[in-house]
Amino acid sequence: MTLSRRIAAAVLAAALALPAAAFAQEDVNSFREASPSCDANPTLPWIGRVSGESDEDPTDNTEPVSFVGCFATEAECNAWRERGSGLIDDRIVQNSCEQRQ
Repeated sequence: MTLSRRIAAAVLAAALALPAAAFAQEDVNSFREASPSCDANPTLPWIGRVSGESDEDPTDNTEPVSFVGCFATEAECNAWRERGSGLIDDRIVQNSCEQRQ
């Protein structure tokens, strides 16, 4: 395992060890901005997709949201996917991690 993959695995393990409340303050926009772009990472083999409806709007109206991110490992993708799906308050339309084809 390369040094960069070991570092990524350590960061992921630390993030997974945090209680769920640590991510409770994360909002849709900050999660979307923090998601690793597939355009910026065209060789990463895993693509995560999460979409559904969220009521983070101050009026409590639900609005469609979607997130896409690319990852080096399936474990990283699944950790990201679980955080993203936690931001969806209503119906989840898509919630997957798939290998790039």
